[in-house]
Amino acid sequence: MECLNEMLTRTVRIFGNKPFLITDAETITYAELNRRAARLANVLASLGVKKGDPVGLYLPSNPRLVVAYWACQKLGAIPTPMSAMYRDAEIRGIIVRTEMSVIITDQSTFPYAKAAQAESHSLKHILLWGGALEGGTALEPLLAGASDQFADVQCEPGDTANLFFTSGTTGLPKGAMQSQLSHYSALRDIMVYNRFRFGTEVFLNVLPVFNNFGTMGMMNLCIFSGATMVMHERWDTRKVLDAIKQYKVSYFAGTPTMFVYLCNEFDAKRDDLSSLRQALTAGAPVPVEILKQFEELFGVRLVQIYGTTETGVNTGEPLIGVHRLGSAGLPTGSSSIEIVDDDGQPVAVGERGEIRISGDCVGKGYWRDLETTAKTFTAKGWLSGDIGYVDAEGYLYIVDRKKDLIISGGYNIYPLEVEDLLYKHPGVAVCALVGVADAVKGEIPAAVIVAKPGNKPTSGEIIDYCRQHVAAYKAPRQVYFIDEMPLGPSGKILKRELRVWIKEGRLQVAV
Repeated sequence: MECLNEMLTRTVRIFGNKPFLITDAETITYAELNRRAARLANVLASLGVKKGDPVGLYLPSNPRLVVAYWACQKLGAIPTPMSAMYRDAEIRGIIVRTEMSVIITDQSTFPYAKAAQAESHSLKHILLWGGALEGGTALEPLLAGASDQFADVQCEPGDTANLFFTSGTTGLPKGAMQSQLSHYSALRDIMVYNRFRFGTEVFLNVLPVFNNFGTMGMMNLCIFSGATMVMHERWDTRKVLDAIKQYKVSYFAGTPTMFVYLCNEFDAKRDDLSSLRQALTAGAPVPVEILKQFEELFGVRLVQIYGTTETGVNTGEPLIGVHRLGSAGLPTGSSSIEIVDDDGQPVAVGERGEIRISGDCVGKGYWRDLETTAKTFTAKGWLSGDIGYVDAEGYLYIVDRKKDLIISGGYNIYPLEVEDLLYKHPGVAVCALVGVADAVKGEIPAAVIVAKPGNKPTSGEIIDYCRQHVAAYKAPRQVYFIDEMPLGPSGKILKRELRVWIKEGRLQVAV
């Protein structure tokens, strides 16, 4: 295997003058990335950062974040990306738990880092890109005086490569530690699975690099394969479609919600997507209707994979051979998948249970959280909290998140089944099914819907439509219309937010 800093060195040696990163503002070659990362690594070393130290990366998803990430890898420090959407309370928790001494910010994130510093005894340096502010250390003068040569620190397979704090959809964020081995295993498996051609692919990355999907699944995969990455700082559906045409993008990955938006925006007369060879989705269960619609419109199969921050990529639908619509495919590389019951015992083929993952892909656990690590990182594998089943040929099907399961009057309701149905309705653009507290049944299902322009259905139409196609207990009892879904940093719909909004009366039941 090769550690991440060795991977960058190898790619720079082979493809040094090749464009690595393309944004609206600049194009950066692999050699230039290496020089910029070396300068910042020298700056961090001068501040006392050493191998194994967490370094906070509190930046928007742009080239500065990319450079900061690779500076940490050169130094053997632990890059700790934080969502640019986080504010001082969230940042404070991460700073205190990691006891980091350095955090890298820009003008937009600095005020929140500064506010959080007051309650930290460890944070000594807030580095600031984009100019000087009181309480921050301007980075540009330090970088200007730093060498663009750096002797990379030697890393070992068991060293912590990345520290990703989850987006907190189930409560306080947990710090997932990826090892050099687990990260490399994931990159190797994705490379082989996708059948990438070294030095020829063009990626379009709209996923934030402060998130594992954007880091491992796009940026680092790009470097592993010597590809070029077109990078957008934020999601813009029209801009994505135009970029695929302009840059002849061959590979695109995103969350299911992103593909819903692409299907709704696609214009066959305007959008030339003939260069696109592969489209991949992960991050949440995918309604079958979206898989069908994308392939019909774009002429490219939308492939579903399954993976997590804690374990990398674990399954993928075969690109050749049997196509099982709705399946997340077969285990990739070192990954082993089991479906287990609440006692950790394997269940029968076709029976639903929790997905347990084992192999080199599994990370090291949660940062300074022995209790949660012990509960989930077991001797037989990592317990994902996802519900799924495996068919007789070993194909994995994702049913839902365990935490999103709705139990109504003793019946189990899996939201994805109803959401898949709702996406077939002509008036539904985006949807989510959540559980709402009920005095009699414990919970009742409620549908939250973004309607298609000019075709908004009534609440009664939605409820009747569902009851025509699924058992009555699965059909929503309430319907809420919303202009825009709350999305997490990775583009997932935040169902927890929807449940809170309903509870607090911020959403009104449609009539």
